[in-house]
Amino acid sequence: MKGFIYLLEISVALILMLVVLGTISTYKTKESWERADLVTIGNNIGKTLKSEDIIEILNGNFSKIEDLVPPNVDFGLKVSYASKNNITVGCVEYCNYINNLLTDSYVNGHWINFSVEYFDINTLNYIPSNFDAVVFVNYTEYSSRKSNITDYLSKGGVVIGINATFNTGDADFNDIFGLSAVGGGGGAFHFTPYNPSQEEIEKYFLGLGFDINTDNTIGSKKWGYWYIWEDSRRVNITSSNTVDIENKTIDEGIIQNIPEGESFSLKNIGSNTFYMFKVKKVFWDKFVIIQAVNTSFIFEDFSEINDVTGNFNIIEAANEAEMTSNNTAIWISDFPESNEYRTLVKAAIASRVKNWILKDIDYSKEYVAVSSFFPLCCDMPETAELTFYLWYKI
Repeated sequence: MKGFIYLLEISVALILMLVVLGTISTYKTKESWERADLVTIGNNIGKTLKSEDIIEILNGNFSKIEDLVPPNVDFGLKVSYASKNNITVGCVEYCNYINNLLTDSYVNGHWINFSVEYFDINTLNYIPSNFDAVVFVNYTEYSSRKSNITDYLSKGGVVIGINATFNTGDADFNDIFGLSAVGGGGGAFHFTPYNPSQEEIEKYFLGLGFDINTDNTIGSKKWGYWYIWEDSRRVNITSSNTVDIENKTIDEGIIQNIPEGESFSLKNIGSNTFYMFKVKKVFWDKFVIIQAVNTSFIFEDFSEINDVTGNFNIIEAANEAEMTSNNTAIWISDFPESNEYRTLVKAAIASRVKNWILKDIDYSKEYVAVSSFFPLCCDMPETAELTFYLWYKI
């Protein structure tokens, strides 16, 4: 009898073990199947989306993705290698001036919008991490706020310093932006040799172009002024996609009826050299965007004191710089009114803010991340990486 009970106990234990093992095996199989299913959904999204769909997505329209995602699945979205569509910029002073510099930009079919917000660095004693970038204009407190600035930079923040003069005695200012004094030089100021693998500001400068407000109306024409090479040229929108451009040189006159997408040339009087431009986009109710074509684009000498060089000179003449970069700390000499300088500031920020969350991700869920790459066209070379985060709602 005891032997029978012993055998019965062993049989019951074996049955319980099999049930438990079966449950564990079923759970793991289900978990593995769910993960593979989500990966398949993510890969299908990447293969199905077209170039025009990506533009809609970057502009915040997720309908194409939602059509491809089952109703019991939710998703988040991260973008890399393409500029953020809504960039938040902090300022401590001259905020109206900075806001006027950072006009909205249109590139490769999608918008880049800048939002400028004031903050009191002295009261906070830090730079808020929600700012994608911070712009300091003629700031004089770099020494007392160096730790705040370097801490923000170490966390991936972008700092733009626009200063009228270079102070060789301000060691903290020099250290933040990687500047040092240099003598001699002079001549025409150009971008350093075009190489986006080293520095992308020039690529973004050419890609963004110059936006000319055309909010004036005379008869059937919308018009405004294009400030280029520190001089103004009137630009008329003569139809839904053609413009007239005033030329300052006597031998050229007015360039008439240039269609959207067509190129034209202007002479820089100081260098007596022609440079090519293109009418990139015509927005009747907004503005005209004109794009520089030459990578050898010339700048007027806008530096008050040409005696500085940086870790990487972006605009220079004989090794004397007017704009430098030290990773995400970018120095620009103070400048007069002209569209090219406004574009420089926007290009500096947009070239650095290229890793961002477009749709929130629920990190508390068991998710998978699937990435796909999409080339964008056609204002400048740009390849966006879209990482789709997918998880089950239940």
